[in-house]
Amino acid sequence: MLKSNLVDKIKEKEIDYWDFKNVTASGMHKISAYPATMVPDMQYELIKLIKSEDSSITNILDPFHGSGTTLVEGEKNNLFPIGIDINPLANLITKVKLQGVNKIYIYIANNRIEKFLKSNSFEFDKHYFYNIEKWYRKDFIITFSKIRSAIQREKYRYVRQYYWVCLINILKKYSNTRSSTFKLHIKEQSAIEKMENHIVEDFIKSINEYSQYLPDYNRSKKIDLKIGKSEDILFGMKSDSVDLIVTSPPYGDNSTTVTYGQYSMLPIYWIDRKDLEVFSENLIDNYSSIDSNSLGGSGKRNKQKHQSHYLSDYLESISQDKRKKVENFVIDYLEVMMQMGRVLKKDKRIVLTLGDRRVDNKVVPLSSITQEFFENIGFELEASITRNIPIKRMPRRVSKVKDKSVESMNQEYVLILRKIKEI
Repeated sequence: MLKSNLVDKIKEKEIDYWDFKNVTASGMHKISAYPATMVPDMQYELIKLIKSEDSSITNILDPFHGSGTTLVEGEKNNLFPIGIDINPLANLITKVKLQGVNKIYIYIANNRIEKFLKSNSFEFDKHYFYNIEKWYRKDFIITFSKIRSAIQREKYRYVRQYYWVCLINILKKYSNTRSSTFKLHIKEQSAIEKMENHIVEDFIKSINEYSQYLPDYNRSKKIDLKIGKSEDILFGMKSDSVDLIVTSPPYGDNSTTVTYGQYSMLPIYWIDRKDLEVFSENLIDNYSSIDSNSLGGSGKRNKQKHQSHYLSDYLESISQDKRKKVENFVIDYLEVMMQMGRVLKKDKRIVLTLGDRRVDNKVVPLSSITQEFFENIGFELEASITRNIPIKRMPRRVSKVKDKSVESMNQEYVLILRKIKEI
């Protein structure tokens, strides 16, 4: 009954309903840009549909929460959000969206920090990190250092965290990095020299605008967000403890698909560490550390643990030198899927938004690999939705094949799977 009701509701929608063509990020989801974010309206609708079929759901898990879109939309559906991400910046953005600000106090704090920033007598230390002058113009470093020092003066941590998140877009806008890629590539010198310094004005505008969209801060509110590898953190969670899992996992290893870590590293180097949650130091050793520690990155793995004939057939079809990266990613990916299946309660659902990327100019059948895996461990596919990606924030080009850039994917697949057997 659960199955047919949900499937019928999905089938009632128009064929292009799930594309959400004319929907753009709004409200709190504009507070900080982030690579490959989910469409809030789609996530809200999917969660609402599932909850209408199963009113016993009380919590929602996203093991790759990114900037927190799914968890925020889950909370709007009155579900307790549980999140995991390896990226400390993603953790901060999501935490700010969930914890919010005190609307009365933030007005006072914003006026105070504006006075600091417009004062010529405000003393501050010039910030430094390795290669800072490669990534920022000298005059911009001074301005950002002043803002950094002003934020550090704020006594409440949740307000400082809000300010740091408001600063992320501006740190990207005034950096020497190109906007066409999430990797750290230097702009043309002429473009760097042309930039005008409106950093303070942009920051003040941001802190005044976005606070209105956030929830009211409540110091007693519990927020369950963890930084680290999803497979490790999931392994430590109790079996049968989660009511609903909704996520969009990486489509491939971060180094050659979406470099979330490289995109995030410069803001992380500006933010005061005391306002970030605890994480392993090896995640910020260099610009690629987060990406190389993500799925498919460095480390030993058991290649026999999770078999897939879709993967085997695919590996046979691509060149030898391309196989290892794909195989390593899928092994790590399926280990996370196994842990997700274990922590989910019986008769509950996993909703996965997936894309089939290309390697060696051949499509990696990730959605087929995923469906096959879950059906083998005691799940059934309830529904599958194919949607176009009209506005998803992806790099314009991805890795090269024989010196030609490959277009990024333009379709996604939403798999809704229900757990019918204990694992």
